[in-house]
Amino acid sequence: MSPRTVAAAARSKKGVHVTESAIYSSPCGEMELLVRGGRLTRVRLRDPAESGGGAAAGSEVSETMAACLRALERYFAGEELHVASALLDLSGTSAFQRRVFSHLRQVPRGRLVGYGELAGRLGMPGGARAVGQAVGRNPLPIFVPCHRVVAAGGRPGGFGAGPRWKEALLALEGWTLEEGTLVKTPQRKPKVCVYAGSFDPPTQGHMYMVQRGAELFHRLILAVGVNPNKRYTFSLEERLEMLRACARDLPNVEVDSFEGMLLVRYAESVGARYILRGIRSEEDYRFEHPMRNVNEDLAPQITTVFLIPPREICEISSSFVKGLVGFEGWQEVVKPYVPKPVYRRLLASDIRWSERGHGPEGGAD
Repeated sequence: MSPRTVAAAARSKKGVHVTESAIYSSPCGEMELLVRGGRLTRVRLRDPAESGGGAAAGSEVSETMAACLRALERYFAGEELHVASALLDLSGTSAFQRRVFSHLRQVPRGRLVGYGELAGRLGMPGGARAVGQAVGRNPLPIFVPCHRVVAAGGRPGGFGAGPRWKEALLALEGWTLEEGTLVKTPQRKPKVCVYAGSFDPPTQGHMYMVQRGAELFHRLILAVGVNPNKRYTFSLEERLEMLRACARDLPNVEVDSFEGMLLVRYAESVGARYILRGIRSEEDYRFEHPMRNVNEDLAPQITTVFLIPPREICEISSSFVKGLVGFEGWQEVVKPYVPKPVYRRLLASDIRWSERGHGPEGGAD
């Protein structure tokens, strides 16, 4: 996980439902999330005096909690917050409140709506007070963006977690408070980067790039390239699964694949302005240097960023790892060179290299 996230699963079972809590440490303060039965049930924006309450970073969390944490990471990095409605539990609210919340979720990032305007959208002219009461009972702040509802004249108005939280969230979306009135300020676009490779399989060298990339960029996309002219040791789905497991604790990292496209065109298609590449040797440099120039010719708005891994892992590649598998005692030799999910897959696969891919010396990195 990034330094801003302290996710902790505190699980308990009651009947068939599993209750799970987590703490997210945002730039605006700590947030407590509660998931029950696979749905987000409660979000509490903590007072600055509160702290703690979560287990150590890296604890395993459910898919729902992981999706919510990823959504928060992207939101605080400057993107819209997208979470499927099916993951949000509003069953404890009234039908009218749910109508209000549904309209609220349609208010985009950086936009404000008045109580009276929201009432008008609901077909309730003069219903601003009723709307305000519904907004004040929102159990899922930020996921249902009640902070975007303001009073007449551009005044912030009330907020369940207090004015400090509301002003901080609005500032995050480009609004500042000047003499009691909200004023729009320009915002910078989030930095989106693509790190592509065959990842056949992922190694500690790859993970160095992933971890540094997650620190440098708001959003990092791990893209598994598929070349129909190559044979791989692991299937595409296996490689995707390994990458997801390796990046599980990095909420601003996602995993994807592409085929039949130049890398720079794929980066354009996902809105990335950066491509991350690693250089391990002079041979890598001789290949990457002209490719960087070609990519700039094709898409000058995209910047290629190069990183050099530290010397202790600089020589590690997928081919290097596969070349060690199969010899006596290979398990202990390979273990330091791959992440734990990959090591478990290697132990369980019982791979016959001659039958999958080109063997230890083949396979792209």
